[in-house]
Amino acid sequence: MHSEAVSIIAKALGVSEESITAETSLMTTTEWDSLAHFRIVLSLEERLGRPLNPVEITTLIDFSAVQTLLDHA
Repeated sequence: MHSEAVSIIAKALGVSEESITAETSLMTTTEWDSLAHFRIVLSLEERLGRPLNPVEITTLIDFSAVQTLLDHA
């Protein structure tokens, strides 16, 4: 699976893109800690060209949420 969401998450977590799956989430991935979450937020803000609002930031808990945000950009 290769997508922009995969690239953003893999880079933020410091893991290979091949290790990112649809099941990758805050609850299932030990590398997804608060610092990695912050890196995901910053990457998305840069990509979207705008700051994320608090609801967007707190709902970015899994691959699907990142992909959905990018899909609706």
